Amino acid sequence: MKVYRYILSRSFTSVLGVLFIITSIDLVFNFFSQLEDINQNYSYADALVFLLQSQPFRTREFIYLCSVVGLLVVFLDNNFLRAFNSLRQAGLKKINFALLAFLPIVIINLASYEYLVPDLTKSAFAERKAKVNQMIKDEPKMVEIRKVKDAYQIISEDISVNFTRAGDIELIAENTEAFKSLNYNSNLKYLRSSELAASSNSAFENYNLIVQTELLRRSVNFLSYFFIFIIGLEILLSFNKGFNTNRILIFGFGACLLYSFLETLIADSITVFGLPFYLQAFPVIFIPIYLYLKRFIFF
Repeated sequence: MKVYRYILSRSFTSVLGVLFIITSIDLVFNFFSQLEDINQNYSYADALVFLLQSQPFRTREFIYLCSVVGLLVVFLDNNFLRAFNSLRQAGLKKINFALLAFLPIVIINLASYEYLVPDLTKSAFAERKAKVNQMIKDEPKMVEIRKVKDAYQIISEDISVNFTRAGDIELIAENTEAFKSLNYNSNLKYLRSSELAASSNSAFENYNLIVQTELLRRSVNFLSYFFIFIIGLEILLSFNKGFNTNRILIFGFGACLLYSFLETLIADSITVFGLPFYLQAFPVIFIPIYLYLKRFIFF
């Protein structure tokens, strides 16, 4: 049991170390980005408070990257590697270790979409906007335009209009009320998962597509990071002599950043081109990729 505790505690310490470093770098760069907005209503203290309140939201976006890098870097510690190999000889499987180390991080990150972070983030951005953009009285509004039979429909929070080529116009108050009940004008990444789920089957197709894509992204994107970590672990244990810190960092950061770019590209393509939202479930393809590599490449 002591060896288990040592391995898990060292793993999480490494993850927290990487998370602290990247979070500190992110805070510094974001602080400098706030300087241009400093005025008599938005002070340095206000900027610092905003950064601290919104940091959990930003950290949530790169916590998986930090986990992958942290869990791989710890294997470069010879004491840790000896302890891990001792447990492997006692019957510990690599996949079981990966689950023990990665699953708590996944649970924390998914729970953060529902508790504390959404309210804290929306409050932070609302307070900042009130102080920085005091001259802006009217917020921009989202509008959905769609074709219904031989007519066209324009819907927003303020008005809903049906019009035909013949020039007939009809106001529909019900659509406006339904539109107001949605979070159409909010950044979906700030919303709780329950809020997204409640709105995922609304009468507005464009909104549904965006919401369902975001829900699926939150639900399955951890799979990619998990298998990136597993593949890196297999590489380490199979070809340990050929890997050093630099190569592990290049693999960890490189693979995670490449996946992040691909994830964003697919999500934007779904929204722009009206593709099926279940394409966002593409991380499941990492499962057969890993199984193939494990069978024919690793040993």
